[in-house]
Amino acid sequence: MTVSVESLDLTTFQRGRPVVFDKVDVTIAHNHVGSFTLEMPADARNWELIQLDGNGDLLPVGILVNWNGVYEVPLVAEDWDRKETLTDGRAVETLTLIGADMLSVLANRVAYPNPAATWASQTVTTTTYTGAAETVIKTIVAANLVTAADTDRRVPLTIAADLARGGSVTYKVVPPDPAATTGTQTTTVQQSLMDMARAIDLQSPIGVQIALGASGPVFDVYLPRDLTEQAVFSKSLGNLPESSLSVTAPTGNAVLLQSKVTGTTFTQANGNGYNNPWRRVEVYSDQSSVDTAADVTTAGNEALASGAGQVKISVTVVDLPNLRFGDDDLDAGIQGYLVGDKVTLDVRDGVTYSDVVTKAQLVADATGDTYTETVTPTIGVGDDATDQTISAKLSARLRAVERALRGSVTA
Repeated sequence: MTVSVESLDLTTFQRGRPVVFDKVDVTIAHNHVGSFTLEMPADARNWELIQLDGNGDLLPVGILVNWNGVYEVPLVAEDWDRKETLTDGRAVETLTLIGADMLSVLANRVAYPNPAATWASQTVTTTTYTGAAETVIKTIVAANLVTAADTDRRVPLTIAADLARGGSVTYKVVPPDPAATTGTQTTTVQQSLMDMARAIDLQSPIGVQIALGASGPVFDVYLPRDLTEQAVFSKSLGNLPESSLSVTAPTGNAVLLQSKVTGTTFTQANGNGYNNPWRRVEVYSDQSSVDTAADVTTAGNEALASGAGQVKISVTVVDLPNLRFGDDDLDAGIQGYLVGDKVTLDVRDGVTYSDVVTKAQLVADATGDTYTETVTPTIGVGDDATDQTISAKLSARLRAVERALRGSVTA
């Protein structure tokens, strides 16, 4: 099998012709929107993909990438560029499509308090969803993307059958209520559907994905698999050539909160090192519009997570014949791993670390002297992580690795 790229009609979702490419670079992420760039020779057939609207903006282009028959992802390009270079005395023209995977629709929609009404008909009533993690996510996504009262919000998605997977979770869509004097809660209506999925993932581990089904895109969830025994990366196996560990100091470990909770207007949330005179870093958190104690506590915990000292691990891994990115082929003795799966790193003799594959970068490159394919997974949270709560939790786990590494040197 080889890496293939096809056009995808975003109305009928029919696969189109194969696309001749110079380089395709796709990054898939666990509970984040993925990204891609597709470099192509500027021949007449590839120019057909570039269709502009009346304002000169690119009409969204559907692309389907199949990675050697073991992984397939539908993509949508919304930006493009053209460049011309002089190579060996001749002009070479290249077209580049830039975009994201279809999870971008979750990042581009918020959860309405009442998705069965238009925005003009919303009220300041809080909507609470409770149930299995899968049920809550699919209920909110379906209501805001598939059956939304405002038809401009709708996306031609099929929601996969609800299997009620995951633990019990609660998610609230809270609009601000300027007239409220008591019972105020932290506003969440500004959060995207992707933010919602990540918030539920913190309560009960679960991931979201959009794949191409027989009649169009299908939204579904998955439970992260524990492959810590099956998917192991180590120098001795030859699939962990590089690893590094870095530590940074906290930027806020004594959070001073001011709210309007009766009797406890001024409270403090303390993190690691708050009582060390050389490590204490004070930050102020304005919660003066909040009178719900639980929400003030949550705000303090989030501020501590954001300001916590970070421990990060960076690794480079390579695929092996019997362990590679993509779907399983257990009949052939091949263990696959995907984003969301939990794998193990042998960082040093006697020092192991297990965490989720949060990203995977897939690159097929024909621009050099030889054609190459590379897979670069990120295990744990990378340097570009935007969710500081998740990053802080990772740091807490990695501190055990840090202590073990120190112990292995002094032992």
